[in-house]
Amino acid sequence: MASFNISVLKRLLGLAYLIIFVAGCSIRVKTTYNHQTDFKKYKTFCWLEGCEFRMNAPRHFNDSLIKSLMQQAIIAEMKAKGIEYNSNTPDLLMDVHVSIKTDTAILWHRTDDQPFLMRPQFAQPEELIVNKGTLIIDLADKAKGQMVWRSVAVSFFEKNPELTEENFRKGVAAALKNFPPKK
Repeated sequence: MASFNISVLKRLLGLAYLIIFVAGCSIRVKTTYNHQTDFKKYKTFCWLEGCEFRMNAPRHFNDSLIKSLMQQAIIAEMKAKGIEYNSNTPDLLMDVHVSIKTDTAILWHRTDDQPFLMRPQFAQPEELIVNKGTLIIDLADKAKGQMVWRSVAVSFFEKNPELTEENFRKGVAAALKNFPPKK
């Protein structure tokens, strides 16, 4: 009975570790921008290629519903920042890239009934499959024809994530959190 409880406890601790690992990673964002650019002048934006929304993404991600959710999330987030979508006279042109790769997390469990030592003995590792998603958003000044801002947001998530409007909004909000940059 005790070995069953220890085994169950190990699995629960492994699951808790994975949850902490995934939550701890949450969404990491790095931004780069032209420091000479006055971002206050931008009031409108559109998509890079003829103001038609295109998203460079894996084939299984190029679904019309997924594209629509991403497009709506971006438009809503930019509007919240005071920059309206305008296909006639955009100040900024936006390009969107999505990358999803399968990754493996390794969990090591202590062996049963092992006293705590400075160097504890470990049993076989447990492999957990997770996805690593990257969202890249580029913004270019239409008049100058120059890129002025880039965001790279990276997150780990479960193998089959929920593709909800809320999740897309959360990812896009994180990617655009530091836009426009504050001097």
